[in-house]
Amino acid sequence: MRLSLLTALVVLAAGCSGGGEESAPPPPGTAPTVTVTTTTATPTPAPTADPGEAEPLADAVARVLPSVVHVRTESFGGGRGEGSGVVIARDGLVVTNNHVVEGTTRVTVHFNDDRHTRPLRGTVVGTAPEQDLAVVRVQANDLIPLPAGRSATLRLGDPVFAVGFPLDLGGPTVTTGIVSGLDRTVETRSAELTGLLQTDAAINPGNSGGPLVDRAGRLVGINTAGVRLPDAENIGFAIAIDEALPIIERLRGASPATQAWLGVDFVSVDSESAAAQLGLDASVRGAAVTVVYPGGPGAKAELAVGDVITVADDVPINSAAELTKLLAARKPGDELDLELLDSRGPRLATIRLVRRTPGGALP
Repeated sequence: MRLSLLTALVVLAAGCSGGGEESAPPPPGTAPTVTVTTTTATPTPAPTADPGEAEPLADAVARVLPSVVHVRTESFGGGRGEGSGVVIARDGLVVTNNHVVEGTTRVTVHFNDDRHTRPLRGTVVGTAPEQDLAVVRVQANDLIPLPAGRSATLRLGDPVFAVGFPLDLGGPTVTTGIVSGLDRTVETRSAELTGLLQTDAAINPGNSGGPLVDRAGRLVGINTAGVRLPDAENIGFAIAIDEALPIIERLRGASPATQAWLGVDFVSVDSESAAAQLGLDASVRGAAVTVVYPGGPGAKAELAVGDVITVADDVPINSAAELTKLLAARKPGDELDLELLDSRGPRLATIRLVRRTPGGALP
């Protein structure tokens, strides 16, 4: 279901039973009966309860921390960025968000496991912009992967915690909360994300790509701080692990040569205000170019920052998500006919797509 901001008040009524009785004690001969009655009246934990859920939160956090990494990036023109990630395989595989590594020329992974005291160079082996996921490989074979849980078993109100490296504070940060919503759909700057988990655990810039974890210390989601809502507090989102795992498995074995690249970054123009900010008619919808990578296909076709892609191969483009979906169905070497619009008016361009290389860098 599409995201709507609903405020629900859930009242949890907890029953209590008194430990004392006002009646006179029974005769000695009946004492065993009284003892049995008192014992069975006392609630006991369900035998199927997960023992991990009963452990102190600090213990669960301590087990998770070695699997959480700090991802630092460099991009064209000397730009720098950062995010978080989670180890998914002992032999050097880390998952993060696509928007953390997109358009970067260098990825460095910093560890928190007391084994790797120096950062390791990372190679982006696969990206899925439409799901905001990326897989990064480092040269190591002794990493500590985080066990995966099942997001399908989560219920509203289940406790969770987020771990990451927000705001470059110098170390990992842990925030706690509950599962506030299920199966959310939210549009980001480059894609429409579906099946998201909603949580009130604080997810700040730099948390992107880090884990959302249940109280048993199992990975249930990949945090995506790229999803933000104006005028809202305590609303964060994570990509449900049940949705993410099949994509991660595909990416870890994918060849970058199969991923077509336009050579630009873009965001949605899906409202009157967004169109007006670009000096365009309020009715214009499409995907606005925000970055043109030098030497890439977009630069060769003379695309410029501020251009709005309104049509691609005769298909109307009303948002960044629609353009991303169209590109996912293309392959390197395909030509793409674009209809563009800027403050000067409309124009046409033809772009030959190239393979997407690690981090979006040029071949």
